[in-house]
Amino acid sequence: MAMKNHFLTLLKIVPLALYLRAAACKFSIPVLGCDGALCPVAIGKKGDCVPTANTAEQMAWCEHAWTPWTNGLLAQTPFGYRVKCSAKDNFEYLKILGAIEVVGYVLLWAAPQLGAFMLTAVMTGATHFHLTFLKDKPETLSVQFALLAASVLVFLLSGNEPVKKKAKKH
Repeated sequence: MAMKNHFLTLLKIVPLALYLRAAACKFSIPVLGCDGALCPVAIGKKGDCVPTANTAEQMAWCEHAWTPWTNGLLAQTPFGYRVKCSAKDNFEYLKILGAIEVVGYVLLWAAPQLGAFMLTAVMTGATHFHLTFLKDKPETLSVQFALLAASVLVFLLSGNEPVKKKAKKH
């Protein structure tokens, strides 16, 4: 039991804390490199930099990739809602995603299965986006698969222990 609890804590801190960094960048908080410059490689151009998912890169991704993908999915539903993500609307969709990540991460500690379920849903969507919209190869998605696996493990291992029945007294 203690070993399982230590493992769960390790999972919540090491890989899953990346959601907090991602959310900080979505809210333009200048920590952990979020205030870096836009790497041209992040938007499909040539350059000698490595994308870091900082604020500038996430804003570009949200406006030019996440929003069209999400709106394509929403167009298949009977709802008339469409997401918006540009400077004109203060990157609304980006902030919504950041809020979901923060709530999911906080819930990992307060209600582990619910938090893990939320983060699993987020990363399942991200993986779907990379595979279907960007046409990325699965072997390039190691971070996404690691986060997905970590949140699934937290979900599965955080289940309640079976309640032991007390012997009846006669």
